[in-house]
Amino acid sequence: MASRTSPLRQKASPTPRKAVRDSVATRSAILDSAEKIFARDGLRSTRTEEIAAGSGVTKAMIHYYFDTKEALYQAVLDRVFQDREQGMDFSSLRKLPPVDALHAFVERLLQQMVAKPHLGPLFALENIQNDGAFYNRNGGKLYRTLADILERGVADGSFRQQDPGHAAVNIMGACVHFFNVSSNIRTLWPKDKADTTASMINHWRAVVEFVMCAVLAPPPEPRARNPRQPRLAAL
Repeated sequence: MASRTSPLRQKASPTPRKAVRDSVATRSAILDSAEKIFARDGLRSTRTEEIAAGSGVTKAMIHYYFDTKEALYQAVLDRVFQDREQGMDFSSLRKLPPVDALHAFVERLLQQMVAKPHLGPLFALENIQNDGAFYNRNGGKLYRTLADILERGVADGSFRQQDPGHAAVNIMGACVHFFNVSSNIRTLWPKDKADTTASMINHWRAVVEFVMCAVLAPPPEPRARNPRQPRLAAL
């Protein structure tokens, strides 16, 4: 009896679905490598040969997927913004009372920074080298979301009077600056050199407390008792 599987079928090329999976994996590997190297060297100083070596592909393959180094850089930032939006869950923040929303915002942002501490330098180099030209595409959404939380809190009296835009910049600085200059900071605390994760967690806790104390409206002062008003007899 003849075999049910013909020789032609045995030699068939990979299915389109597998080819798609391989394409997605290759693209992801290139982005992973590029994200770390761009965070270290910035757009200007990064060499595509090094990204290729880090992702296990050829330089020609990088240009096949992303055409130019600038297009790859923008794709890296776009993916970072997309991941950040998903992790921050902006829609849920808009539904929370301002105090809870601010606390959740800071917690979620710091969680992302601890997971990927190189994101701070990535955006710092974008500012220094490119004047924010690539950041402008999607980067402002994080600041606008935070400013909206602060504006709502000022309006309902849970936050002290302040400029929401400037306050948002200051809060972002408190969250992110630590990661931008982590190597410098470790010289201040030599005991933390061997455990940078512990140092980041300590920073996380300190920033949450710092931001909430700075933004929350002070409790109302107790009303002075009228001296002419007789005290109620103790029960």
